[in-house]
Amino acid sequence: MNGSKKVFTGFGIIMLAALFVACNNPMAQSVDASDPSGQSSRTISGINAADVAAVITGGGFINVMNNGAHVAATQTGTGTINIANNGGIMAATNTGTGTMTINSNATGAVAVTNTGNGRVTVNATGAAAIAIVHSGDEDYTYPESSKSLVSLVASPATVTGINAWDVVTAITGGQVNVQNNGGHVVATITSPLGLGRISIINNGATLSATETGEGSISITNNGGVLTASNTGNGPMTINSTCTAAVTVTNTGNGRVFVTATGTIPITLTHTGPADYYYP
Repeated sequence: MNGSKKVFTGFGIIMLAALFVACNNPMAQSVDASDPSGQSSRTISGINAADVAAVITGGGFINVMNNGAHVAATQTGTGTINIANNGGIMAATNTGTGTMTINSNATGAVAVTNTGNGRVTVNATGAAAIAIVHSGDEDYTYPESSKSLVSLVASPATVTGINAWDVVTAITGGQVNVQNNGGHVVATITSPLGLGRISIINNGATLSATETGEGSISITNNGGVLTASNTGNGPMTINSTCTAAVTVTNTGNGRVFVTATGTIPITLTHTGPADYYYP
């Protein structure tokens, strides 16, 4: 094994939970040292989006949908942190070029630290506090049993918003989080290992998102009709204010980042393992 990991659960981590409470600042700020505006590198959404502190140094990305308690996310390097929090206090620190994905409905405090370049995937549940420290360049999944992992997703869909009634989900493994204040939303996910994730905040027109694989789709739509399809294990992040139709298709495992604006339809198709940015 090229790396190491430490997992702590239970009463012995009470001091960690106390530290989180001390840091729980309702006036949370998000900072990107390489992009002061933060628009190109962060996507923060959810009912409690205001209670997210996201700090980026080195050109990475942070995507958070927070419907739970305080979230502190720190990305150092060109990696990515993807979080869907429907639980308690969380702290995530990622150093390097890898992708960290955390899905949590745990009521106990959750702390995840990765100092390597491998992909780290965490599905946290239960009332006991959880602390995970991983190093090395190999991929790591918590919990380690894929059977236990799939069983974690007891409530695979979280749907909120004034038009929550106009959301259709089709889920085979993985998790879907939608806040819909706009048009009709269809979210479809097929994730054999249960690691895939779709996170949507829609204030615009009709939206369709399809994830096939263990990757993720994170969308904030304040524009027109939007269609996103991601096949593979990479994350797709879309921010749109474009009033015309936007269609994004990714058939590779690279990271895809799209910022769509204007009044002209946009159609993007990406293949291969390389990262892709638009514009």
